[in-house]
Amino acid sequence: MPSHIYDAIVIGAGGMGSASAYHLAKIGADVLVLEQFQRGHKFGSSHGETRIIRFFYDKPFYAELMKTAYSEWRKLESASNKQLLFITGSINLGENGNPYGQSIKKSLDAAGVECEWWEQIQLSERFPQFSVSDNMDILWQKDTGFLYASECVLTHLQLAEQHGATVLENTRVIKIDWQTDFPTVHTASKQFQGRKIVLTAGAWTSYLLRELNLSLSVTKQQVCYYRPTDTELFQPNQFPVFTEITKSGEFVYGIPFFGENGVKVARHGLGTNVLPDTCDRTPDADYIQRMDRYIAERIPSLGKTVSAEVCLYTETPDEDFIIDTHPQCPNLLIAAGFSGHGFKFCSLVGRIMSELVSRGKTDFDISPFRINR
Repeated sequence: MPSHIYDAIVIGAGGMGSASAYHLAKIGADVLVLEQFQRGHKFGSSHGETRIIRFFYDKPFYAELMKTAYSEWRKLESASNKQLLFITGSINLGENGNPYGQSIKKSLDAAGVECEWWEQIQLSERFPQFSVSDNMDILWQKDTGFLYASECVLTHLQLAEQHGATVLENTRVIKIDWQTDFPTVHTASKQFQGRKIVLTAGAWTSYLLRELNLSLSVTKQQVCYYRPTDTELFQPNQFPVFTEITKSGEFVYGIPFFGENGVKVARHGLGTNVLPDTCDRTPDADYIQRMDRYIAERIPSLGKTVSAEVCLYTETPDEDFIIDTHPQCPNLLIAAGFSGHGFKFCSLVGRIMSELVSRGKTDFDISPFRINR
């Protein structure tokens, strides 16, 4: 058996794992991070240049948690001397009186977060890129923006290493033996022991926790990128993050031009169920055509898709996260089910996991994220 016992072993170095490693190492914990691929890989849910950060939610407890998440991201920027969070403001679109728009307005009001309904003329004057009818609700929120996602992951890992963490890449975990004095993590060639295990394995979580039969679905998701003729009109200082509940009930979102790919537009959810190791990573032509039809109606100057990519969602049935301890092993902590809206919480979840490891509790209300809810 291994002679060295780590304070914490983090399994998975994506958004949540990298943040957990940083917050643990920052408080002096002896941390080992095991990543089955290379850092920054594109096989999970944390790669890519941008992820939306927002207050607006139809579930009020998320809006409350975001207050701390924003603060933690700013602290990370200060610690790394990098800009990782870009504020653009956002508009949420939907038919007049649509329930989602009404619920997020109510949630924002309850959280004390400023927002306002706009008339069509206000949108046209501020963001003429959009083409909307006069029977649409338009909700503006000034604090929305996006995170430089891939850089956030790398930064968390870099700072974790600066604080003494060890990061092993290309090291796939095949088993967690939690029925021992100190949980033992098995890879193909080695074993590691930790006082605490932090499992942040994304789409591979269920493989390592077969005994729990977790309600986690893994789906293939796709995003499209657009390169308009006039790219200046779609820079972060000229174009907002946007979301829309369409007439057919689909949730579409977009992020300004950033990095090499361009303007990012995608449909949230409704992907096909896949296995993470065998998922076809080729974007579907019919999906691209569907997004192009939407863009032709809503933001025609974006043109057509110039590139597309695939990522994975790992979700619970209610789309709320899992942040909890293993029911039979208090030394095995689980953070899963974040896909679709979790990346913005990485900075906070990392802090929460470090508190659960070091103190056995957190001051944040994580009751909505219990396994047995």
